[in-house]
Amino acid sequence: METFSVMFRVGNLNLNAIVTEHSHHQKFKVELVTKESDPILLDRSPKGDWKVIQLGPRNFSNKDFEELEWAIEKKLIERYSVKHMLVLTDFSDEALNAARYATELAQQLNSQKIILYHSYESVALPATSFAPISGLPLESHEVSIKNINMLKTELEEAGSGKAEMEVRTDERNLIYGVNSLVQQLYVGLVVAGITGKSSFERVMVGSNTLSLVKDCIAPLLIIPAVAKFKPIKTVVFACDLKRVSESTPVLAIKTFLKALGAKLLILNVDSEGKHFTTDTIKEMTHLHELWDEQEPEYHYIDHKDTAEGIMEFARNKGAELVITVPKLYGFIESLFHTSMTKKLTYHSYLPLLLFKEDI
Repeated sequence: METFSVMFRVGNLNLNAIVTEHSHHQKFKVELVTKESDPILLDRSPKGDWKVIQLGPRNFSNKDFEELEWAIEKKLIERYSVKHMLVLTDFSDEALNAARYATELAQQLNSQKIILYHSYESVALPATSFAPISGLPLESHEVSIKNINMLKTELEEAGSGKAEMEVRTDERNLIYGVNSLVQQLYVGLVVAGITGKSSFERVMVGSNTLSLVKDCIAPLLIIPAVAKFKPIKTVVFACDLKRVSESTPVLAIKTFLKALGAKLLILNVDSEGKHFTTDTIKEMTHLHELWDEQEPEYHYIDHKDTAEGIMEFARNKGAELVITVPKLYGFIESLFHTSMTKKLTYHSYLPLLLFKEDI
């Protein structure tokens, strides 16, 4: 559930409304006054068709409702086409690589703003595989400000992008800081680096890392240490065949793909030999209903290891990005856990974009 404000036109008046969405962007409550007893209720189909369910207390015309619906649609497009991008850093080489990748991706997405963010805390924290957390104790605000401004200058001098760049640094808990900035600045994408060191001496999936994957409210893009940006032309969307209609964040993924202008390959990996049961055939039908309009390629493959099967498929198809919805976080562990050293090293060039499951 998400709440945001929009402005729309009724006759000669510009009105502000508070919009609350739920049911994965299919149902919207609209209030012109907080806690209205009779709010406007709207439905939006996965294909983008709107329907007025409850008129509310005001005598709006069909044109007025169309203005309102377009204002909401525009707000959603702005969010998921990544007009604002949040890039996390701890000033490591991995974080620098992720920031460089993000600045080039911002050009392809035509993003308007990149926010560099460093979260430091006044107690020592364990280092993890993801770049945003510093393992250094008692880092000062002054040092953080100095380092993040140096990073900003380096990226601005190296790049030719049009996106405005700003910096944020504070001592808040990482997840709280990230999610607060996502809401305040209407961030459409969070970018973080991940180590690619072959020794893997650090714990690959620490509590901070899993918290970021589980609790970040915006899409999270993980950039491997050796990944270099190439224009994204082919994207693999790896999905399961469970609750497809109810759980897939269709609007978010479609809007992002439209901003990229990339070809879509939809992949399901079956590790249990259950592709053609009654339930999976039903879910395949739902999958096609959601995505056929995008004219993707559909691929159904068998592999004993889901994560490995996804990455091998992406490599063979020459994809530049993998998108998935990690309903089971064991999937993330299987990609980045110490026991998967060989696998991660082999596939460490490929960025992974995680969308939240719609609930």
